[in-house]
Amino acid sequence: MDLVNSFSNYLTEEAKDKKTVSVYKHIAFEFCEWLGSEDKVLSAKPITIKDYITHLRHEKMLSAVTVNKYIAALKSLYIYVEDSGRLKLNPMIRIKRIAVSENFSEDNKWLSYKEQDRFLAFAELEPNEWLRIRNAAIIDLMLYTGLRVQEVSDLIMEDISPEGKNIRIIIRDGKKAKYAVVKLVHKHANNLKKWMKLRKQSSKQIHIDSVYLFVSERSDKLNVRSIHKFIQKYGMLAGMESVSPHRFRHSFCKNLARQGTPIEIIRRLARHEKIETTAIYIDPSGEELIVALNKM
Repeated sequence: MDLVNSFSNYLTEEAKDKKTVSVYKHIAFEFCEWLGSEDKVLSAKPITIKDYITHLRHEKMLSAVTVNKYIAALKSLYIYVEDSGRLKLNPMIRIKRIAVSENFSEDNKWLSYKEQDRFLAFAELEPNEWLRIRNAAIIDLMLYTGLRVQEVSDLIMEDISPEGKNIRIIIRDGKKAKYAVVKLVHKHANNLKKWMKLRKQSSKQIHIDSVYLFVSERSDKLNVRSIHKFIQKYGMLAGMESVSPHRFRHSFCKNLARQGTPIEIIRRLARHEKIETTAIYIDPSGEELIVALNKM
């Protein structure tokens, strides 16, 4: 589909992160299929969009949160079409997000302290020492510095350097292609230090030639899919099927909030552009609301 592909290229040029580009492209494709053709995107009216939202909510049975993601993607699609001069009237102008009650939440984005401890305990059971140390270092980077999984995969050896007892980490191409520097503090740095030692001692030519910090046994770079795979494996062993790399980043932010860290400091440590993104970690979770009710 020409429109969908050109929209995807536009998002990439606008420096949207890879996950957003993929999701928005998929939503645009679904919308075009529902309409019947790409041409009908140009002639769609607000009532057309409202009919589609009704379809999402009552036929596909999507949650309000998910439907809001569709609305955001379609707003972006129509901004692109409008900017290209092919649209007389943008049908998304008056379409609003679905209001969601403040006490509503889907499955928690983050892990409780108990869940974190349980996951880490099962990760430590990895029988292969090389994999255990490598994977533990990766988990620490996501859980204690808030790195995104793609950022972990893209790290090169030169990105890691000591800074006193702590470790300085350079993010060369973060979300929206942003450069950043984060710190892994001393008490959480042991696994990464062990991995750096193992990594430098590798005698495999494919590792010697690789610039990447994290490698697999047969490849010069550990990709995102492989990280997802071992996280899911440990999650299944721990009886936690919904664990994903990004839940560790969410847990990093929530852990900071739990210890009373000011929201602006959390925002800066998480590298959020907007304070509103950080606010979800300050708001009480469904679990915390239930605890409050049980105290009555």
